[in-house]
Amino acid sequence: MRLALVFGGSGSIGQSICENFTEQGSRVVGAGRTNNPHNEIIEWVTWTGDDKQFCQNLKDLLIESKIDSVIWAQGMNCNDDIDDFDITKHLQMYEANVVFILRTLHALRKANLLAKNARLCIISSIWQNIARQTKLSYCITKSALQGLVQSLTIDLGKEGILINAVLPGALDTPMTRLNLNHDQIEKLESLTPLQTLPNLSDVVGLVDFLCSQSNTGITGQFIAADRGFSYARIL
Repeated sequence: MRLALVFGGSGSIGQSICENFTEQGSRVVGAGRTNNPHNEIIEWVTWTGDDKQFCQNLKDLLIESKIDSVIWAQGMNCNDDIDDFDITKHLQMYEANVVFILRTLHALRKANLLAKNARLCIISSIWQNIARQTKLSYCITKSALQGLVQSLTIDLGKEGILINAVLPGALDTPMTRLNLNHDQIEKLESLTPLQTLPNLSDVVGLVDFLCSQSNTGITGQFIAADRGFSYARIL
């Protein structure tokens, strides 16, 4: 049985990934700042900010098992631009979206918790490659993941560990429909080649493949789950 660790397991994307891995027969451990939102569906380790304690709690839970797949679906978002730039908030976003991945991966490796030939996947965003109004800090911190993933392919490749990123677009979720009005939704759909917003299953399907044994050599890649939005302009 394969073992997956999902950071941000309480968010909409993280929950969907946890549920998919469980349905596929994997053992799943979710991690986040909150308590387990899945009840008895998956196992859970709460993140308190202490790397060593987190890894010790994982070791106690896993006993001798090693982690085959790690998915980072956590993160922080906010609206800002250069005129209302707040350095404190910006650094908080950098910590949540970039540094957290580095520190947890470093801790997992130091604790020898990763399996040989593990598969790693980071949930980024199409906005790492495309500028969007009032998303200055978000775009910057997501763009930093480009260097992070590509550097880690070198650091981890000699051990057969693969790492990739999935870049969701504006997903068709209740939260999206709450935050965007009908006209905005229609505009996004009209600019998308498939004329529909991507959904959670698009993201989950990519993560599932990239973290599976069927992925024998794809690493250092950034794959958009946006139904063609990023690379098409419908005029």
